[in-house]
Amino acid sequence: MADTAPHHVHVAIIGTGFGGIGAAIRLTQEGFDDFLLFERADEVGGTWQANTYPGAQCDIPSALYSFSFAPNPDWTRLYPLQEEIQAYIARCADDFGITSRIRFGHDVTHAGWDDLAQVWRLTAAGQEFTADVLVGATGPFSEPSVPAIDGLDDFAGEVFHSAQWDHSWSPEGKRVAVIGTGASAVQFVPQLQPKVKQLSLFQRTPTWIMPHPDRPVSQGVRTMFRRHPVTMRALRESCGLAQEMMVPGLVKRPGLLAPMAAVARLHLRRQVADPELRAKLTPRYAFGCKRPTFSNTFYPALAAANAEVITDGIVRVTPTGIETADGVLHEVDTIVLGTGFKLAGNEGFRRIHGADDRSLSATWEGGEMVAYMGTSVAGFPNFFQILGPNSVVYTSQVVTIEAQVDYLVDALKQMRDQGIRSIDVLPEAQERFVREVDEGLAHSVWNTGGCSSYYLSPSGRNYTFWPGFVVGFRRRMKHIRLADFTVRRIDGLRLVEPVAHEQELIG
Repeated sequence: MADTAPHHVHVAIIGTGFGGIGAAIRLTQEGFDDFLLFERADEVGGTWQANTYPGAQCDIPSALYSFSFAPNPDWTRLYPLQEEIQAYIARCADDFGITSRIRFGHDVTHAGWDDLAQVWRLTAAGQEFTADVLVGATGPFSEPSVPAIDGLDDFAGEVFHSAQWDHSWSPEGKRVAVIGTGASAVQFVPQLQPKVKQLSLFQRTPTWIMPHPDRPVSQGVRTMFRRHPVTMRALRESCGLAQEMMVPGLVKRPGLLAPMAAVARLHLRRQVADPELRAKLTPRYAFGCKRPTFSNTFYPALAAANAEVITDGIVRVTPTGIETADGVLHEVDTIVLGTGFKLAGNEGFRRIHGADDRSLSATWEGGEMVAYMGTSVAGFPNFFQILGPNSVVYTSQVVTIEAQVDYLVDALKQMRDQGIRSIDVLPEAQERFVREVDEGLAHSVWNTGGCSSYYLSPSGRNYTFWPGFVVGFRRRMKHIRLADFTVRRIDGLRLVEPVAHEQELIG
């Protein structure tokens, strides 16, 4: 079909995962119809479109992992599977009339703020677009992280990342090396182990693993949800409350998490009889410091006769295998990378350039990502980052996204009603927010738990979490505070000086 997209839109949205589709739906509901979504793939879904590895499943209950305004009574499991999540996002796009606004195969290779024209200039699929407002909804898990291991490019067998799964590859009878023990590996390792000749898991740091509470949702329960939506809302509230109960231990008093650590240790003890293997799989850092995960099959897979856990560091990859620091060459046929994603070094951040033509990557030099309210970045007018620095609440990321979209919608309303052309958060307001966040997280398990994780910047700053309950985050995100911004109005682009103020930011 011929591309009839206008070259100028009021709002340009990059990405069609939960963030992009959620923002687009709310814009439509609030009367903002002049927008386009740019998607580099051929389907919607974001991380759930890319991550199709065997066993891919969300670790948040399905009742929470959906839009509050689009409950889904048809989840087949308590914890949703990848295929169902992607189908749900696609259905929401169709049901709310968003699909026609998506430009598939349009990878945004450059987005730059034109301060003279007061617009964003975008390049995608060889075409030029302009937009008054830019929404970055690419998500934190959009670019696979491939480790810089000597010799990896010279390996003679198959090599692929879990987020780029080679579905033409067969594990049958293969000697397979898995590098990494994050959430993805915990899910796909049990799928591979029964099929391979030998599975070698190269582990740098073990993961806290809890018994998985996942269960099928019966047809009768799904019928009840459909006929009585109040039951779904009650389940959603209950799941949200359960997630929130972890916040005091995570943010203020990590000692409160000791009972959960005890459950995880008991789970390991019950499933792994070999004391040597159990010792390898026992974390030496505080529960919650890295993201815990759920599995009833990971430990049994590693305890199987055809599996081994290797904790010696990787020195190099040879054409036939992996050499470790103890001098052993582990010969393998395939290497699967379960090594997570680039956060600070995301390619998308190198493509977005602010008022002084500096990219987000350059602004966040060394991986020190900061933003105001996790959404606005000083020097990037009319730019809103979904799931930006310190925006994540310890529950479903869809909850974070909906709160940030509230912030975006209120900004657009105030700009429209007050004749505002552009807003740019003041550096001092951003710095104040960052100080408040750092103080709020100073005693959190992520800062004191004795681990390194993707939650922390290279300097050790926690750039991921909001230091409090979701209710506080929602309250602060309901309305944008324009006194914290440089405001340019339509009438001659007259600069309006912000009003000095003091306000507690974290609730």
